[in-house]
Amino acid sequence: MKKLFWTTLAIGLICHASIAQQANKTAINEQQAKSISDSVLFQHFTCTAKSFNKVLLQWGTGSSSGVDYFVLEHATDSNHFETLGILKRTASSNQFEFMDGNPSPGLNYYRLKSTDSSGLVLYSDIFPVNIEGNPNFKFYPNPVDKFLIIDSQQPGDLQIISNTGNLLLTRQLQAGVQVVNVSMLERGEYVLRMVYKEGNRLVLDHLLKN
Repeated sequence: MKKLFWTTLAIGLICHASIAQQANKTAINEQQAKSISDSVLFQHFTCTAKSFNKVLLQWGTGSSSGVDYFVLEHATDSNHFETLGILKRTASSNQFEFMDGNPSPGLNYYRLKSTDSSGLVLYSDIFPVNIEGNPNFKFYPNPVDKFLIIDSQQPGDLQIISNTGNLLLTRQLQAGVQVVNVSMLERGEYVLRMVYKEGNRLVLDHLLKN
């Protein structure tokens, strides 16, 4: 009987220790989950080709308690990221933006990095932006006199910009061949830009006006 008693007691102690250990692990997991949920959460992170050789990065945050700055990272292969810039968080706003003034030709990849007060490193989703030459897009004549013929396989926004960066003309174009009147432009050199929302692509070229 004594042997049975001590055996039963030992089993009971082992079970109690196992339950306590499991409860402790559950408490730790809940604490870790809480620290993650209370950390900065990147919201509506977008990267958009905005102008000649520039990409605008915009994002918002949820709870940003304990986060002092954001690190913006860039890569051309979606794996080997390098620091593009550092933006200090302001307490007065949860909306932020940063301009990449020198993206690489072809695909560019962007992501955000931040560290909360507990030391947890957080990353946003990776966002691609394609800076292309002029695939599936043609325009002529160049130099042009009065009418510019645009041949594009996708709908997009046509913009003509001066060398000083002023937007002089904009047109929403459908897919196919269309004619744009550019007679109001003075003689000189311009930047012709096509912005394709589908695929987040930007096409840039030079336009001469007679």
